[in-house]
Amino acid sequence: MGDYSPNIIANSFISCTTHNGDGEYIIFGERRIKWREFLPRVFKVANALIALGVKRGDNVAFMFHNTPEFLEINYGIQVVGGVPAPMNYRFTPREIEYQGNHCDASVFLYDSIWAEAVEAAAPGLEKIKHFVRRGEGGLEEALDYEQLLGEAKDTDPKVANEWKDVAVMIYTGGTTGFPKGVMLTYQAHIDMFVMLFAALAIRALTSNVKSKRHQRVVEGLPLPVPSILGPILRTRFVQKWLKGPGGEEKLRQKAYETFSDPNAAKKGYKRAMKATYPSMPFFHDAAYANMMMGAFTGAMILVLPDSVRFDPALILGMVEKEKVSTMGNVPTGWKKLVDYPEVGRYDLSSVRMAATGGGVCPAPLKKQILRLFPNTMILDAFGQTEMTPVTAIRVDMEEDTIQNRSVGKSIVEVRVVDENGKDLPQGEVGEILYRSNTVMKGYYRDDEKTREVMEDGWFRSGDLGYLDEDGEIRVADRKKECINTGGEKVFPLEVEEVLAKHVKVDDVCVIGVPDEEWGTSVRAVIQLKKGKEAEPKELLDFCRAELAGYKIPRSVLFVDELPRSPVGKMLREKVREVYGQI
Repeated sequence: MGDYSPNIIANSFISCTTHNGDGEYIIFGERRIKWREFLPRVFKVANALIALGVKRGDNVAFMFHNTPEFLEINYGIQVVGGVPAPMNYRFTPREIEYQGNHCDASVFLYDSIWAEAVEAAAPGLEKIKHFVRRGEGGLEEALDYEQLLGEAKDTDPKVANEWKDVAVMIYTGGTTGFPKGVMLTYQAHIDMFVMLFAALAIRALTSNVKSKRHQRVVEGLPLPVPSILGPILRTRFVQKWLKGPGGEEKLRQKAYETFSDPNAAKKGYKRAMKATYPSMPFFHDAAYANMMMGAFTGAMILVLPDSVRFDPALILGMVEKEKVSTMGNVPTGWKKLVDYPEVGRYDLSSVRMAATGGGVCPAPLKKQILRLFPNTMILDAFGQTEMTPVTAIRVDMEEDTIQNRSVGKSIVEVRVVDENGKDLPQGEVGEILYRSNTVMKGYYRDDEKTREVMEDGWFRSGDLGYLDEDGEIRVADRKKECINTGGEKVFPLEVEEVLAKHVKVDDVCVIGVPDEEWGTSVRAVIQLKKGKEAEPKELLDFCRAELAGYKIPRSVLFVDELPRSPVGKMLREKVREVYGQI
């Protein structure tokens, strides 16, 4: 394989294989894949793509769920200097056709599980020259994935790339129209890793909370660094040093040297952390960024459930069997786990870090997580795809210190401004703006929308919130979701949090609906727990103790199920479309 590659990903993986060839990288059901087995597959994908005409800078579309094939395809594209454009596997043919054409890919790889939708869209995918399918399907011209790899070389094609190159194109959720292709560079990823690592180490290791849980968490804290660095960070001397002037900046510099030098990151690494992200699909940047962190550091074993469906019993059993140390879920995923009736029978003591992202995690849910996972801390990561994606983190180890709707201190520059772009004082709600090296390169083929969200180097997040007395970001809601009723502003998230506390409520979405008297009135669309019945008055009376009169919904609709995206985000536009005119 050689000692050197001009390609960032190839060079990192060669180092992983050289230093830890027999170490496991992926556990997928009963499949256990070692680095020395994984790397040749990546090179085969790369060489197969070259044979199909893919060159440096070309975009390549693919649709797989969280499988080893997603990983080998993604990295194979990057080894050839291309740009992966992963696609949401829940897309309809119409959505597949849009993204497939928009991303200008000439090759589309897909799993047979998704063949029906992909092949229905195929006639409209005019730019795709080659379809590559893993498994059976009905598209005659589709090439067979395994046969293609079987004919390809397993050697490094040695295609150069640079840190400034686009590493991936992640398409945003598209809840209010067609999704946008967000271009994220290799440099943005490594800069985000460095800031996240330094902030996590500082906040976890130097916390003023010195409980028994804190001691257990710190002793077993999974850090994405070589084993030689982890124990040093846990010493009292270093923790004191970290608290001193410039401690975080010094740690960032050390982390940058480690992450950007694959040999430094892999030599002597003996104990990689096992990580799983069961409710975070890799086509979403919350999981994708973690996947890339593992690629750069070689310090992460990915444990993947072999089911597309979110199965609490399967996931909890996997955590117990594999002794998973890091677990990431969107809030809806965490809710399904903590509410699972038999959750108490599983040994979850191995989990040291419970990461949550993809939406604000309510305080009551955080408390449930801490109760069920006795040795864990909660890493609440907040941000958005355009920022690669983390902009703020909060570390919670004790129930009594949890702050509702706080996502912690920013790891990038942050401002809160009014509608005229003027900075607001502490405690006042406005739009949150960010500035950092981690901001996207732009929206693919959409300079106008890029200009709309960028202002003098600042990214307009579209999130409303404020900075509290501790400098932490408190999130109010998305700017576009704010309901103006009779001149008063109502944030749906606040109303939803109250209604979610009711013992009969399983899920809730609050929307604004046309109202002759108020212009817009507040409506709660509610999914009750199985076997439960309720009257609107019961729920509205429940709200009165915690909400001002104008925030209390004026109408309530009960539905069998509320629509959510694969990453757990409420599809509010869909709710408005279906239930907003009734």
